Amino acid sequence: MEKTMNFKQEILTILLVRICFVSSQDITQLREYGCQWHGGSSATLACYCQNGAEMIVRSQSIPAFDTTTIEINGCKLVKFEDNSISDMRNLRSITLNNIESLIFDSRSMNWYGYKENHGHIEERFDMSVPSLKISITQSNVSLISSHTFTGRINEITFDTTTIDKISPLAFANLLQSETIAIRNSVIKDIEVQSFKKFSTEYLELNGVSANFIPSRTFSNITVYQNFTIDNCNFNTVRSSGFTIYNPQVFQVTNTNISHLNGEAFSIVSRGIVIFRNNVFGEVNDGAFQGITLQRDTQVNDISFIFESNSLSKLTRYSLGTTDFKVQYRNIYIGEQCDCTDIDHKIIETSYYSEIMCLHDEEYMTVRDFKSNMCSIVTNYYITLIIVCVVIILVIVVVSILVMYYKFVYRKNKYGGPKQGKNGQLSLIVPDGRTYRETELHVIVEKTDLLTTDL
Repeated sequence: MEKTMNFKQEILTILLVRICFVSSQDITQLREYGCQWHGGSSATLACYCQNGAEMIVRSQSIPAFDTTTIEINGCKLVKFEDNSISDMRNLRSITLNNIESLIFDSRSMNWYGYKENHGHIEERFDMSVPSLKISITQSNVSLISSHTFTGRINEITFDTTTIDKISPLAFANLLQSETIAIRNSVIKDIEVQSFKKFSTEYLELNGVSANFIPSRTFSNITVYQNFTIDNCNFNTVRSSGFTIYNPQVFQVTNTNISHLNGEAFSIVSRGIVIFRNNVFGEVNDGAFQGITLQRDTQVNDISFIFESNSLSKLTRYSLGTTDFKVQYRNIYIGEQCDCTDIDHKIIETSYYSEIMCLHDEEYMTVRDFKSNMCSIVTNYYITLIIVCVVIILVIVVVSILVMYYKFVYRKNKYGGPKQGKNGQLSLIVPDGRTYRETELHVIVEKTDLLTTDL
């Protein structure tokens, strides 16, 4: 019995040792990962997976003391578990390239370096403060869990990637951030508040495709320099899908948005706002009303430029905005020109020369259409023709009725006149005593006036 107990304890001890060994195993020594160390001014670890290797990075899986750069290429699967890099104080760069399936667990990219920030005090980018750069290229990102990216991360870049899911708070509490960029990527599923409450110098979406941007996807983010959306394709952007504060420049260019809800952009800007060369489908009332100017801005006449954009449908308040010096140029409306609708939908007549609608399958400025097609005579010529035709028809009908009454109806009711002998009129008067017909001749004679001498 005692031997059996000792045997079980030995097995348990061996299992615990193996678990500890696996959890802290140095993956750089495993041949299937093809890892190599490069010396010089920095200790760079470059891994090239072979034969569809799957890599799981845990805490202490990579020697932490001297490692400054990690490069992982060509793996079938790479999974970063929680706090996998938090102890690597000297780490400055992570590059992940050509990964078939990339999974980030919660707090897997949690990195503060040598200085913690327990109070989550905002830290604006400062080159003198050590921070981390993360670059992900030509990879399929299966999952970005909540609180994946936290801490002092200078730059996060996704380029030529497919992102299956971004969970709420995936990007949160970032410090020392200079650039957050997603380029040439497809986002299949993005949750509410995926980007939450941090500051950065630049926020860039370039060549991004996403079916649905929920409300407050980008929530309470401070951008100090430029917030740029370029060459993107969104099916639907809900109200407050982008809630951004303080950008010096906010611009949306070469982008296709099929459905833009009211106040889809909730932007408090310090400077110029530009919408150029975009295609909008259905634009709800107040879609741009959420773009406002920061109250303490000292510069006057900051421009809101809306140039060379196409809208499938325009409503009365689709283009309304406040606080800015608005400039509309070359706006194409995919609706037929209509004299009544123009006055209803376009409030400012000064923009008639810059807004174009369709007439005979060609675009024409509203000003030209109004002057050529909406004059009093031109606008009501159909009505005038109809009125004239109705009047003529009434005259014809009345004439026919008069002729009918005169020549048909009266003749049938009263009888026609009868001619007597020698042109005399004959009247037949019944005699009450004899009931015999008596012929009465009425002879009209011409008489002269009597004269009397007084």
